[in-house]
Amino acid sequence: MLAIFVSAAPAFSQADYFFPNSGRMNAAIPTPEQFLGYAIGTHHTRHDKIVEYFKELDRLSNRVKVQVIGETYEHRQQIAATFTSPDNHQRIEDIRKAHLAGQITGATENVPLVIQLGYNVHGNEPSSSEAAMLTAYYLTASENEETLKWLSGMVILMDPNINPDGRDRHSNWANMHKAFPPVSDPLDREHTEVWPGGRFNHYWFDLNRDWFLGVHPETRNRIRFVHQWRPYVQTDHHEMGTNSTFYFDPGKSSSNNPIVPDYLYNTIYPKFGQYFSEALNQIGSMYFTKEAFDKLYPGYGSSYINFYGGAGFLFEQGSSRGHVAETTTIPLTFAFTIRNQFISSLTTIRASLAEKPQLLKLRRDFYKATSDAAKKSSLKGYVFGDANDATRTNTFLDLLQLHEVDVYELENSVSTGGHRFEAGKAFYVPADQANYLVVRSLFEKAITYTDSLFYDASTWSVIHAFDLPYAELRTPLPKNKAASNVNTPAPVVEKSNYAYIFSVTDYNAHKAIYHIQKGGAFVQAAARPFSLHINGQNKNFGYGSISIPVHLQNLTPDSIYNLVASAGKIANIPIYSLHSGFNISGIDLGSNYMRTLKQPKVMMLVGVGIVPMEAGEVWHLLDQRVELPITKMDILNFGRADLSKYNSIIMVSGNYSLLDKAATDKLKQWVQNGGTLITIKTAAEWAIKNGFTKEKMFTPDTTLPKAPVRFNYDEAIEREGARSLGGSIFAADLDTTHPIGYGYTGRRISVYKNNQTFLQTGTNPYSTVLQYTANPLIGGYIHPATLQKFKNAASIVVGGEGAGRVIFFADNPNFRGAWYGTNKLFLNALFYNSMINVPVITE
Repeated sequence: MLAIFVSAAPAFSQADYFFPNSGRMNAAIPTPEQFLGYAIGTHHTRHDKIVEYFKELDRLSNRVKVQVIGETYEHRQQIAATFTSPDNHQRIEDIRKAHLAGQITGATENVPLVIQLGYNVHGNEPSSSEAAMLTAYYLTASENEETLKWLSGMVILMDPNINPDGRDRHSNWANMHKAFPPVSDPLDREHTEVWPGGRFNHYWFDLNRDWFLGVHPETRNRIRFVHQWRPYVQTDHHEMGTNSTFYFDPGKSSSNNPIVPDYLYNTIYPKFGQYFSEALNQIGSMYFTKEAFDKLYPGYGSSYINFYGGAGFLFEQGSSRGHVAETTTIPLTFAFTIRNQFISSLTTIRASLAEKPQLLKLRRDFYKATSDAAKKSSLKGYVFGDANDATRTNTFLDLLQLHEVDVYELENSVSTGGHRFEAGKAFYVPADQANYLVVRSLFEKAITYTDSLFYDASTWSVIHAFDLPYAELRTPLPKNKAASNVNTPAPVVEKSNYAYIFSVTDYNAHKAIYHIQKGGAFVQAAARPFSLHINGQNKNFGYGSISIPVHLQNLTPDSIYNLVASAGKIANIPIYSLHSGFNISGIDLGSNYMRTLKQPKVMMLVGVGIVPMEAGEVWHLLDQRVELPITKMDILNFGRADLSKYNSIIMVSGNYSLLDKAATDKLKQWVQNGGTLITIKTAAEWAIKNGFTKEKMFTPDTTLPKAPVRFNYDEAIEREGARSLGGSIFAADLDTTHPIGYGYTGRRISVYKNNQTFLQTGTNPYSTVLQYTANPLIGGYIHPATLQKFKNAASIVVGGEGAGRVIFFADNPNFRGAWYGTNKLFLNALFYNSMINVPVITE
């Protein structure tokens, strides 16, 4: 019977297939099929039609209310729907407030239970948004006693499409290549999306890694909505390989987050698992649990709520990758994948209400346990802030507040942990607060693991991603004034007839530089530090500081002033007016150490074989934070490109085998003629292997013979997987006098590494910009054998080639759009590369 259901589901009526034994349905409520004009599972539904259907349910029924919570980069609406009884809707705000008021005490026995269902965070995993429409219809139209009980006793929130831009990219692809009858061959064009595929958002980011980082508007809008309600249950529906079956929690027990109280893992997940298994047994669907998928990282949709005393559930469905796909057994239809997601949605609702006492206990005990832990800990809080970089400080503050962390202004300056934190420019985060676990996750660099295999990152200490000065406190500080974002406007620029100057320690410095260059002005950078007297005070300006002379320009003094003033306003950084070029120490403004910067003309190779996420991180950084246009050139077009239009070319990780010898020689010649090639991770390996430079990859010592060993076959995944580097944080020493190090005020920085690219230190003693420290591990897991590779290895090396240069990044400086601390290294490689010359060594 199962084979008939799977292969021929669309031929059955929608009600028989999706709603067997559902009881009476309100005929005034249109089914998705009636509204859309096609049967669910026979076509991929565009996001706008999903939105229209939900709004139609809102118009026709007093059980559902739809609200717009934001929009995506491509201006698609993000909606959230609330399903509950008409009586509950009449007092919905009172319910929300009562629900939130009882969070810590768990005293919400008489308040409707709040849960949230989330769908389709990966755009090319489309079955769940179709299931969301079925679930919405069922909750709106069903008149059976169980459904009415759900609506009376619950507030069911629904996010039907977490990634609208990605979904539409995939849906359009699947629909435009759909055949009649459908083709199941996995090599058919319908099943093989072109690069970058529909998984990602507009900038090719994986939104299911963004819950903790909060980089994108889709995520930030969704997090704000979650915190308006703080649901007890939150679901996250996905797809996986076609030959997989269906996954539901509990997951791999050794990969549970050790700081989350284990009642969730030991009681809630197994109990809910019984409901899921029973429901799937009834329809004959196969499934698995406990083998994979960790709950370590707080940034998944299925784990975020766990850090607020809730239960996050992950569902993974084998994907049809279109409308029907071959498997090792019988064909898998889109309709079948949708049905499993739909059944799991209804089962989540059923289990949540039935297990309400356990969910209330989960949250009540969670807050008690975390409060007790905070009070017992010798750690009383953290202080953070960089007086030289208000942008980076305020962005981290904004992230803390997005996650509802209590933060207070630092009322008095403090010296601790080797740093000086200035009042008004730093902040205090107490440990003793309701969201203690979130605080720990944001700041702690080391967590004890029970496993050495990781589905993703093994550390997520965001304070290190921002590389902000911070310190642990053993004595609490006053909590007199809650922090507000102190992104106060920069001082108004005064007009000068000589020059303007600004430091580049602030994260937004490159935005200001490019704005001025784009406006037609020449910009000069200091290759040596200097000090000068401004407004009655001596101010120090470090390496890379920017000067805009008024008269060495093709623009009028008034135009220069207007341009500089607007740059200061847009970047929100202080820009100073000078009336003399004579400095009190260091170089003067007319020195030969003041170098004119070239305006970046940037191209990046994209397309088949290239990692979309890394390319997207570069695109997003330049687009959203610098407002610098970048040409995203498909690798297939490289052969006919005029490279003279660009002074910088970027190659992120990927397989560049599509660049033949002629294309490779063309790129080499461009470098020799003065171009700057910036390579990241495996692209750096490609450039070295193809003879772009004399620099070399690091190779471990293999001279010692290894004794033959023998292991059980079944241990291979665990043994070899433990040697991979899923993602950890390492300390490195930065040459702050090198143009790539300009703007940094300290030599020690944190880098994120999730790869096996290791560079030898430069063949030239001046070309190793960033080198791992002797004891580099800051946080995360690393196998001892892998740790040995860091000894004497470099993270950034520059190779001078002819009139140009190749810059090698062993690590990704733009990881997930969140590594503000190393973004500056990458931006310096773009903006200051004309100042980079590898010195000639004299014997």
